Amino acid sequence: EFMDNLRIIADDLGLHEKVNEGIILGLKSGWINNASIIANGEAYTDAIQRLKEIPNSNIGVHLVLVEESPLSNPNLIGSLVTSEGRLFKNHKTFFTRYALGLIKIKDIELELRTQINKVKESGVRVSFLNSHQHLHLLPGIMNVVIKLAKEYDISYIRTVREPIDGMNPIRILQLCFLKLLSNKAKISLKKNSIETNDFFVGFLDAGNLSRKTINKAKELSKNHEDMVVELGTHPGHENDDLRTRYKSWGGYNWQKELNILKSSNNNQ
Repeated sequence: EFMDNLRIIADDLGLHEKVNEGIILGLKSGWINNASIIANGEAYTDAIQRLKEIPNSNIGVHLVLVEESPLSNPNLIGSLVTSEGRLFKNHKTFFTRYALGLIKIKDIELELRTQINKVKESGVRVSFLNSHQHLHLLPGIMNVVIKLAKEYDISYIRTVREPIDGMNPIRILQLCFLKLLSNKAKISLKKNSIETNDFFVGFLDAGNLSRKTINKAKELSKNHEDMVVELGTHPGHENDDLRTRYKSWGGYNWQKELNILKSSNNNQ
């Protein structure tokens, strides 16, 4: 059983069929209680098919502005795409271009709207929003996401505030930056009556979730019963195709995360 204030969310549903298999198993078994779907993921159709087996699942949209192909006509979102019409390869390129003012907010709005539309048109009731690489937290983009959430009656958007521990200085720096953005975002979310989590756990070891991290999330939810704790996870089954394709992600262990979620659920 999940504590009411602990939301265990699997991101990346629709990324790959093996990831879908693992996430659906996790939802069915109760090791996770929410999942966010990538509208422009190559295994999106497969994910929608599989979701029919669990009609009351709590599904959000994992908004994607880098790496995959856009859903909008590339000619209409020129500032968001490369000359081949794809979204930029990584978040660093995106972030640099965004900081320099080279990416138009109207292009972002069109692409994100198209992604949410696609999920809704597939018959999914969208209950929350988050994003790949947490790009929705950037100032300006958050305003667009709030606007779309209100328009589509979506009542919850992820923010990232994780208690700092661990030794990876780069991750800790990134986390401090995301916390700063999240604190700013929370003010706008509150003004617009949109809910968000109070704590987020799972950024520091994304893709390599440890039992310690799961316990940290459970501890927080026990100690702060009036607050929402979100645990971000990336479970899945694996095969060579998945590992090769997402090698640049820096060694994600989908199967390991699934196993740890399973065993930590059985040990409650």
